[in-house]
Amino acid sequence: MKTDKVIEYHGCEVRPVVTATGKGRYAAVAIVTDRADETRTLGVDREFATPQEARDEALELAVAWIQQRSVVSDRYVRRTGLPVSNCRPGAK
Repeated sequence: MKTDKVIEYHGCEVRPVVTATGKGRYAAVAIVTDRADETRTLGVDREFATPQEARDEALELAVAWIQQRSVVSDRYVRRTGLPVSNCRPGAK
């Protein structure tokens, strides 16, 4: 497992995590922490040929979730902490 540096985006800290699957492929998640220290883990639902490809997809998923784009389904989000996110405008 490789954790890349933390990236700040719209008041959230985004940490991509890439893991080798053992089949010569890579999986990724993005850990998103808001200003209230609520943390969510967003999982990318496929494998990738390179670690960079996996990292990029995890970052894109995190940005989409923060921006509340409809491309992100709640089934990809594991929530820990408080129920309200401070980095998603209008979140309830």
